Amino acid sequence: MSKFYKSTWLGRALAMLIAVAFISASTAAEENLTGGIPKNQAGSSLSRSQWPEYDFSKGGFALYQSDDGLERLTFGGTVFGRHAYWNWFEGPSGDNGYNYQFQRTRLHLKYSSTGWTALIEPQYVTMWGVPDDAFKTPPEGPLGMGGLYYYHNDDTTPQDIGIHQAYLLLHPSGNPLQCKLGRLEYSDGLEVFEKSDGQHFNMLKTMRLGDRMISPFGWSAFGRSFDGGVVQYDNEALNGTASFFYPTQGGWEEDVDTTIDDIGIGTFTLTTKKDAFIRGMEVAGFYYNYQDDRNINQRVDNQPLPKPSKGVDIDIHMVGGHAVGIYAVGPGQVDILFWGGYQFGDWYELDQRAFAFTGEAGYQFTEVYAKPWFRLGYYVGSGDGDPTDGDHETFFQMAPGTRKYNLLPYCDLMNTEDIFLQLITYPAKNLMVRADYHFLQLNEADDLWYMGSGPTQESGDVFGYLGRPTHGNDDLSQEFDLLVNYKLNPHLTLLGSYSHIFGDDVVEGVYTEDSDADYAAVALSFEF
Repeated sequence: MSKFYKSTWLGRALAMLIAVAFISASTAAEENLTGGIPKNQAGSSLSRSQWPEYDFSKGGFALYQSDDGLERLTFGGTVFGRHAYWNWFEGPSGDNGYNYQFQRTRLHLKYSSTGWTALIEPQYVTMWGVPDDAFKTPPEGPLGMGGLYYYHNDDTTPQDIGIHQAYLLLHPSGNPLQCKLGRLEYSDGLEVFEKSDGQHFNMLKTMRLGDRMISPFGWSAFGRSFDGGVVQYDNEALNGTASFFYPTQGGWEEDVDTTIDDIGIGTFTLTTKKDAFIRGMEVAGFYYNYQDDRNINQRVDNQPLPKPSKGVDIDIHMVGGHAVGIYAVGPGQVDILFWGGYQFGDWYELDQRAFAFTGEAGYQFTEVYAKPWFRLGYYVGSGDGDPTDGDHETFFQMAPGTRKYNLLPYCDLMNTEDIFLQLITYPAKNLMVRADYHFLQLNEADDLWYMGSGPTQESGDVFGYLGRPTHGNDDLSQEFDLLVNYKLNPHLTLLGSYSHIFGDDVVEGVYTEDSDADYAAVALSFEF
């Protein structure tokens, strides 16, 4: 039986399951509006004539619940679809404009009991219209993300079913320690995420702090997971989080079940919670270690002559921290955010010596129509100005997300300086409109223009980043982004975005025909 047939059969089965769940959710919602099933009938056994009790906040449909409510088996999921249009920078070869679509279905079963929780979450992804002519020889490389999808999978309709998450969470009652083991998601910077901190504070962390170094890469079609464990100590004032795991393939790669066991990532983060020691502020210090010895024959750096590589040889340590604060001032709130780190260790035969830093501030008028939120900031990720001195001074992102800090991901946080302005408004209930403007240049003209999102394959010739030449220039681009998020109801969210890049000298040196680029997308997310 072919992989396509298997995937198609499983996809149909999942589609049927989603349809049943959708009908059930609608019925449950109607029952809630009319009073629903009496609580004394929603115990451990449900008759065949009753729909399972539905509670979105508790994970979906209660397939089982003990009489005392301490044990619960729930079924829920997310169906996400996106249509994307790319008009990439144009070089001599053209072929820079195309559309593609994908759907991603993730369903989960979650069993909760006193002291432990177990979850399994398979996913099914199907793509359509991936271009087969959008990857050119260097220096042009991939003409947008469609080129990367085809380069990874050699298929215009890549699809696969796999396990996104499958873990056991141990959380003994009254004990500040908890441990999660298995296949899981991890986002650096979001080790502490409490509802009591407020929507504004948590949105700031999600939007401008999380996923810089380690991320489940949710913007891509296939995503990324981590196989390993996370241990947390958490009380009212402090959170200590330690982890060790191996990333899975994913992102642009359809085979998400393969563990990249030649990459090991270890972290430790100590966080003082908001208001615990400093009013209105959360402060954290972290240590990360990234070890990579994959059988990848591509080496991406600015060495004067390309050096043959029989495999990756990277062992990088990083120490740093962040501070996030929000304060009521006048008719609104002031927010500040700092993040930074220093890297040392080994980059092949070179010594790693690199850094990154960002400082941001904003003000939101909370009592004015649309609650306008103005923000500005500066980021720098170091580059390598002397490729012959025995040091590798290019800041290295480990396994990050893409698009988080530039909504058209044509560059990353390596060898980059970014001055940005941002405006977020809420013109109607459940509607957010965000506009960003970036002034981007390279930190070192003698380094490369980097693009990528970290490891996506266990072996072969895809390192996870690529570098384009600068021709001695450092002016990269200006970027305009527009993002719209409209929550139609608690289950359904509509998202739209548009980005335009005004390429400067660096882009013009590679793409000689047209140094401007566009990206537009519309997406729909259904959660139940």
